[in-house]
Amino acid sequence: MPSLTANRVRPLSLNDLGIQYENSRHAEQSEESVFEPVSADDEILVEVKAAIAMGFAGVILSGPPGTGKSWYAKRIAQTISGNPDNVRIVQFHASYQYEDFMEGFMPKDGGGFELHKKVFPLLCDDAAELPDETFVLVIDEISRCDVARVFGEALTYMEVDKRGLPCTMASGSLLVVPANLIILATMNPWDKGVDEMDVALERRFAQINMPPSVPALRKILGDNGADGTFVDLVATFFDGVLKIEDDAVHLGHAYFNNCLDETSARRVWDYRLFPFFKKACRLDRDLLQRIRRMWLNVVPEPQQQAPTQGAPNGDVAGQPAVQADQAG
Repeated sequence: MPSLTANRVRPLSLNDLGIQYENSRHAEQSEESVFEPVSADDEILVEVKAAIAMGFAGVILSGPPGTGKSWYAKRIAQTISGNPDNVRIVQFHASYQYEDFMEGFMPKDGGGFELHKKVFPLLCDDAAELPDETFVLVIDEISRCDVARVFGEALTYMEVDKRGLPCTMASGSLLVVPANLIILATMNPWDKGVDEMDVALERRFAQINMPPSVPALRKILGDNGADGTFVDLVATFFDGVLKIEDDAVHLGHAYFNNCLDETSARRVWDYRLFPFFKKACRLDRDLLQRIRRMWLNVVPEPQQQAPTQGAPNGDVAGQPAVQADQAG
């Protein structure tokens, strides 16, 4: 077969193409990752420090969506470390694997593959080089994958009494988890895979519950300028939902961030609240209708136009019922 070009074919590097690539352990850390620290007397921070002092390998902030778990985890991590460069943030998901977190093979220039350390071993190396500093790994949504498979051999060596001991990874290379590395994770207890994760981590990780908070909701709405009477209505609805026995319908106060008046509240219901409740109540439509009736105390149904003369009575009379069924 004749050659397609008379010129010699050669591999092109990123430099040849004019593409800049930061190949360093700190590549994942950016200016956007710098967060304001929390105050020293913050209740969640105090609990996290207490769990670490008790010898837990890590701490999991657990609670329904919208309770501020990720917000807290990132800021507490930087508060504990005292240096944003000592914090790494990863998010677990259904396809996250050992090769993404521990080590895996990557293609190299000229063909072939070579073994590369990934997030956890790289952070362990950084922490080992600076033993007098504190390093924190934030794992968002730790329950979204098979945690035991992602951590592999390192799961056992995260325990405090095994820190500093070498363990052999799947490739045969050695890993040492230093004592100055802390893991801070978030978890929605209703995500799939939590039961499997608990078996592997319940002895090693402390779990701090972060439930929805009516006072936090009132503060959010008040700080955003909502009217006091309207805040009372939203807070009453929120508290009523939290009193429902089915934990699956409990949601966090952050869902109501933009709920400042009737107009915005209608949109919040359509865009965020109703989709959440519809999914949570997919096996209990009566409960969904009950929650919707509670919401109508906050934002009443818009008034229907008067029927035009000659219109079929059945069509007009049935319209609100149809709309109610569609909305709830």
